[in-house]
Amino acid sequence: MRTILYIAGLLSIVFFNGCSSKLSHDSVVTVNSKEGLLKDSSKVTIKPIYKKIHRFEGDDSTYPHPNYINIHWIENTGDYKYAIVENIDGKFGIINKDGKLLLKVVYDSIGRFYNGFAKVEVNNKFGLISEDFKVVVKPIYDDISEFTYDTIVVKKFGKYGCIDKNLELKISPVMDMIYLQQEGFKRVEQNDKWGFLDTHCNFLVKPTYVYAYDFSNGFAKVKNGKNWGFLNTDGEFLTDPIFEDADKF
Repeated sequence: MRTILYIAGLLSIVFFNGCSSKLSHDSVVTVNSKEGLLKDSSKVTIKPIYKKIHRFEGDDSTYPHPNYINIHWIENTGDYKYAIVENIDGKFGIINKDGKLLLKVVYDSIGRFYNGFAKVEVNNKFGLISEDFKVVVKPIYDDISEFTYDTIVVKKFGKYGCIDKNLELKISPVMDMIYLQQEGFKRVEQNDKWGFLDTHCNFLVKPTYVYAYDFSNGFAKVKNGKNWGFLNTDGEFLTDPIFEDADKF
């Protein structure tokens, strides 16, 4: 009887507060400023104990919450729907529609999944979780990039490093900068010297040049001493670096 009254109370809150909006036969409901999830079968699948629920859906649209807060619907993984929840302490986690905890509610932020990974934050440190909600890169970095071109760039103590597609730290955070990839290579800078990394975080050439430009049409313009030359994709000079200046290819 108590359960019936509890559900009836929830339903009255839904109707009188304008919370009847649904997507995939679920509705976010609020009790005492806490949010839960109600099915159209009148079953409370997630008790209203969370400060906020941000649900994963495939349409990547913005859903107008009845309390006038826009909830962003994030792409789901696989055939199941998941939800990012926020507790009263402002910490985030992930649950499924049955209320099962998939990722502990201990994170300061949880980003969107991109190429199989999502960025998570704890105490201003960042890491990555996989689509099965396992921590694959511990949140120990000052910043971490999305997983692109089979590499992840990390930042720690103002320096940059590189993680490969196997989630192995190939280059420790010792670079002054790692730039965006162009034609399969990333420019790197260390102690005012320039070099290149490939898509596996291996050095094509270590930082030895006075300056380097991104690869263009298969060649990179680099300054060796006072002169300029062009490196090919094997890291070898096209000709001896004897030019006072040169345009990019």
